[in-house]
Amino acid sequence: MTPWDRRALLRALGAALLGLAVVWLVTAASDEGQLTVGARAGRTLPVAPLCSAVGAALALGTARVRQEVRAFETVGRSPAVTGRAAALGAALPSVLVALAILAIPSVDVAAFYPRAAVGDTFVASDDGSFVSPTLGVRIAPDGTTQPLDEAHALALDEGLPRGARLAAAAATGLAGVALSLVAARASLRRSLVGARARRRLRVVAFGEALGCALLTLVAFQAAAARSAPAALAVVPPLALLAMALGRMRWGHGAGRTAGRTGRGERWPRTP
Repeated sequence: MTPWDRRALLRALGAALLGLAVVWLVTAASDEGQLTVGARAGRTLPVAPLCSAVGAALALGTARVRQEVRAFETVGRSPAVTGRAAALGAALPSVLVALAILAIPSVDVAAFYPRAAVGDTFVASDDGSFVSPTLGVRIAPDGTTQPLDEAHALALDEGLPRGARLAAAAATGLAGVALSLVAARASLRRSLVGARARRRLRVVAFGEALGCALLTLVAFQAAAARSAPAALAVVPPLALLAMALGRMRWGHGAGRTAGRTGRGERWPRTP
């Protein structure tokens, strides 16, 4: 990894983390208040792959980076290779989020499995307080609101389909890596590809990301309704990741220019 690659990785990582922090703050400002950290994280973490895609696009979409990519092309380095470090940096937050979902039971994954809204329930306790498992809070006899303790948080997966937490973690991690690769490929400007072909490339990337998001959402909804296993939600991001890695493996990430420039040129592979 070159010094430029390290800088691109850090830029993409910082942009993805900044996007995730903004989503967290917006969620914290618009929720019911006094929620546990796990409940608030459960409402924020599903958008981590989107933050990864935005991070990759911001890190590679500036005018300075375009000029540097062209300079790399003159020495035989393809844009597909140039964008890998930024894609990796942007995908890291999603991978860490996936590990957190899998390893921390207090992270609520109910947001991945949307169901018909029901009224919040409150259960009266012997000490005069009221406990709401749906909101994750306890209302003391004096009216103060407190988050539920860890013992209640361990029951967050009740009512979810089998393997819900594992499927949510796998889908988040795979989608983060796949969308980062797709966004990096679409953000880089290739000198041997015309403006029309670049626009087509961005449209295809947007369509792939949107299709993956919609199919994953439908799969999670089907799992919440017990119409399909939770593992079905892993299929769309896994397919998109396989497609993105296939382009890198077979050189399509650099772009075929036959029929566009009239010369059929391709970037040489970089070791």
